[in-house]
Amino acid sequence: MREFFKGVKTDWNKIIWSDKKTLIRETAAVVAFSIVLGIAIVGIDTVTQYGVNFITGLIK
Repeated sequence: MREFFKGVKTDWNKIIWSDKKTLIRETAAVVAFSIVLGIAIVGIDTVTQYGVNFITGLIK
């Protein structure tokens, strides 16, 4: 068990942490991409729902 935690500590010290400017830029990119993807999913869902409603309206 001791060797495991020693290895974890060694690997933890190898981590290169991003600076604040890079972290903010990458976070903004992820948030923007998530918003765009969410809007695309809502758009596709809405169009699909209208299509299904149109087809089921023709069948009735």
